[in-house]
Amino acid sequence: MNNKGFTLVELISSFTLALIIMFFLFQIVIAVKEIYVSSGLKTEMLIKQANMERKIGTDLKEKILKSVTRCGDECYTFLYNDNTSKNLSVDRSKKVIVYGDYQIEMLDGSSIGTFQVSKNTISGVEVGKNDTILTIDIPVKNKVLADRNFGVHMIYQYNSRTTNLGL
Repeated sequence: MNNKGFTLVELISSFTLALIIMFFLFQIVIAVKEIYVSSGLKTEMLIKQANMERKIGTDLKEKILKSVTRCGDECYTFLYNDNTSKNLSVDRSKKVIVYGDYQIEMLDGSSIGTFQVSKNTISGVEVGKNDTILTIDIPVKNKVLADRNFGVHMIYQYNSRTTNLGL
């Protein structure tokens, strides 16, 4: 007799093999989707970080900083030698960082940490050289990328003998 069909064992084994292959392909699709989403989020957070640091950095580079004073719990006023001033502030409820008239709203799932502006004077530095470091730190985390800090991290050097920024 000429049997030209499949046996039940052959059909079950081929379906099982196909299901196993589909399962692994589905896992790959899920992994690629997660990578795509986290990469897009990471890119957006890095762009926001770079834009804010560029705004602050441009003023610190092009102008001479005269003083830094508190204007609230989450606010500092930066006064420059051309008598312009800009406030750097954080609004946690709205998830916003503001510098002057520039504002960046953080993405969903983001949180803003403790906002700090501090200075550290180094003793023994030669007269006429920069002896103090002003540090601006506004940590920003996102729950999807919890291991990364996308906040503002700036360092400004100045000579405390000729400039007293306060703080």
